[in-house]
Amino acid sequence: MTVTALFAWPEAARVDRRIPRDALFRAAGGGKAIRTLYESQVERIDWAFKLFERSINLPPAGGVTEIQVIVLTLRGDRIDDRLLAHIDRALPRQTWFELMRTMPDGREVQSAAAYKRASDAVHAQVVTADHTRGRWQPATDRRRALPAAVTLEGLYAGLLRALWPYPARAGETLRDHAERLSRAAAQARSVERLRMLVRREKEFARRVERNRELRAAEAALKQLTEPL
Repeated sequence: MTVTALFAWPEAARVDRRIPRDALFRAAGGGKAIRTLYESQVERIDWAFKLFERSINLPPAGGVTEIQVIVLTLRGDRIDDRLLAHIDRALPRQTWFELMRTMPDGREVQSAAAYKRASDAVHAQVVTADHTRGRWQPATDRRRALPAAVTLEGLYAGLLRALWPYPARAGETLRDHAERLSRAAAQARSVERLRMLVRREKEFARRVERNRELRAAEAALKQLTEPL
């Protein structure tokens, strides 16, 4: 299940500051390929809100001191995940994206985010999981209240878990939840690959073996995604 409403960010957290692409490249590097993606897909990048202790009255916890809301105005109707990953590398704080596109019926918004944490090996570096996206919604849709929380870490967890397709299990930390979803995504890709091989296989004996592998892969995916 994906988030079906936009969040109402508090006015006290508003920043509304444009982010130059050159600043992102200075922080995260990047060659010609990523620059070409920016040129073709992104019109502008804005730091819209800064959720931190003084703006929303929630104390830091669990390494989360600030959540940045970044608005990306698109040139077309899509954006490559490599651009989101590049921006996340350039911005060390936890990040929430709002993607904006213009369609024939009006402007639409899509939420996107990836679990981000400090690296265990090099604390100054960040580790970012795969990005998850909500559905596209009319920009005029009513926004909902932020998830209830008593710390910034709790708020971050609430935001991400509103976006993630599978709920947390009892006692599961946010990091464990994120890592399980990453394994599930990889397993889902394996399942799709095996389904394609089964469809293409003509030899009966090999088709039987492929089906056995597919059933095992589907069982492993179910084990990763079902609540305990």
